[in-house]
Amino acid sequence: MAKRILDMLHWHPEMDIEKCQVTYLHRGTENNLKTIPATDIEGLEGGFMIMFDGSMVPYHRVVKIECENRLIWKKGPKKGGSDD
Repeated sequence: MAKRILDMLHWHPEMDIEKCQVTYLHRGTENNLKTIPATDIEGLEGGFMIMFDGSMVPYHRVVKIECENRLIWKKGPKKGGSDD
């Protein structure tokens, strides 16, 4: 689901990805979460967000997406299957 939301933000004419941020699980950081501007994402391929620095973040690690301080999507609890 995170990829679908990111695709929408990137391609929808009424959305501005420059006003969005993505929070994902990143072990070793405070609360094991890292928030980045969506503009740090170079591409969306396969099961990963590709960052401009060359790193790859799997979509299943994305926990929320916000735009202009408004929650667009938040990962829900597992219900016997994938929750992304």
